[in-house]
Amino acid sequence: MRTSSRGMMSAVSDPFERFAAECELSVSVEAISLAPRDVVASPVDADEYFLVTLTGPRAEAGSIHLVIVIPPTDKRAAPTARDALWWLAADAWAIERADGDMERWASTYDYPLESAATKRLFERQLRQTSMLRALLCGSQYQQLLELYEGEVSASGGRR
Repeated sequence: MRTSSRGMMSAVSDPFERFAAECELSVSVEAISLAPRDVVASPVDADEYFLVTLTGPRAEAGSIHLVIVIPPTDKRAAPTARDALWWLAADAWAIERADGDMERWASTYDYPLESAATKRLFERQLRQTSMLRALLCGSQYQQLLELYEGEVSASGGRR
């Protein structure tokens, strides 16, 4: 699935979808299987997993890959550009607010600082933030963070 960047801007009402179009971001979504899984659980009750790839117009900037989980109670058939950008912005926003400092970042979520899992997640999000910055050149990166912050502020911090 490709997010169009021209000709449909006025028809796109979601700000994250509009941002994707304006920045000429391509979003591909692929349903993936999870292993191991509970093979006796009904598929009706199972989460669905999607590999989302976000690519910009500059090939040298690379792509960002993200797994998005959709619970069975969700009416969406698949994640959108909005879903990917919202979560990428959320992670980058937290890294930026902590000035890239693991202790400050971990305290945001009350994560145990001494945990190896906390360190792995922090390092992964640090890399992801760096990749997002490279993908969104110029002021686009800051615009995305401002879009995220504005939406979270308006909703009182709820997704």
